[in-house]
Amino acid sequence: MQTLSGRQAVTWFMFFQIGSSFLVLPSSLAAASRQDAWLAVLLAAAAQLLLLPLYYAIGKQMQGASFVGYVESILGRRAGRLAAAAAILLYPYLSMALTLRNLGDFLATDILENTPPHVTYAVMLAAVIYVVRGGLSICGRTFETLLGVAVPLLLLVFFGLVPNAKPENLLPILEFGWKPVVRGAYPLFAFPYLETVFFVFFAPRMDLGVWKRALLRSILLSGGIYFLMVLFSVAVLGAEVVTRLTFPVYFVLRTFAIGAVFGRFEVLVSVLWYIFIFARLSLMLFITVYGLGEVLRLSSPQVLAIPLSLIAFLAAERIWPNTTYNLELLPVWSAYAFALGFFFPLLLWLTGRLRERKRRETA
Repeated sequence: MQTLSGRQAVTWFMFFQIGSSFLVLPSSLAAASRQDAWLAVLLAAAAQLLLLPLYYAIGKQMQGASFVGYVESILGRRAGRLAAAAAILLYPYLSMALTLRNLGDFLATDILENTPPHVTYAVMLAAVIYVVRGGLSICGRTFETLLGVAVPLLLLVFFGLVPNAKPENLLPILEFGWKPVVRGAYPLFAFPYLETVFFVFFAPRMDLGVWKRALLRSILLSGGIYFLMVLFSVAVLGAEVVTRLTFPVYFVLRTFAIGAVFGRFEVLVSVLWYIFIFARLSLMLFITVYGLGEVLRLSSPQVLAIPLSLIAFLAAERIWPNTTYNLELLPVWSAYAFALGFFFPLLLWLTGRLRERKRRETA
């Protein structure tokens, strides 16, 4: 069985969590928490850390079984296969289509205004299909290599934000108390932090100790990047301006230049975003392809990569009419994510515990 090293897992998981929210979330956080948006990031990351024991317990309970095999062992063969297929299609696969649409909206709005979105989808999906069909080891090595590109670009992005930061834009702290901070942390916790449950799929494909450390480190690293991005966005532009912008980080770097020679730093954000979106789409398609492949008992699940990508391609073009509708959808998605990202795994773990107790009692 192909596996991931600890470094590869941390990189892939971190890129996945940053994903499309890298550009979209600062505006929604500022709208809810105003100048305290950076506190909302810290609160959401802390809440996510509280969920790690649940994911660790599920990983241990799986005992090396695949996700589909684990669900079948708890719910029975038929019910387990149906539940596993539904969970895969309704969460990672649906989220894949949403992410693809986010990519199209960003490029159509700010970079490739005259390029049809389906061209963007096709180019990105071709790369995603290639690495997913290559297997887990290819995915791991791909994102480990891209780490060497992403780190310098991230440093340059922060370098572009720091000189224009105005600490007074972050004041007063907690002007309206903790309620707006909690209100801002809720959507961030739901998206993308509750999607950390996807990483359970990789528990049987790695050493359990390495997998646990990879989860913790990826959450801390992605949380740190979120924190700095939101902090500097608000410090540079102010909460009022950030709230009105769809992609505030991209906007603020448009105005930054070094002398008359170095400019267009916003292109760095675009390259970073392509890397993060590539990692995010690859992880969700990997889970969908290999998960459904096991449900359908396919000897070569890679054959599903192209048809599933084509369906996601068609869904992305029709999933919402415009970017504004996407922002209005966020509260609904948050509740949806709680159902599949928290309550469903909690139910599986509790059911597994009950079965273990009954086994011990009858033994």
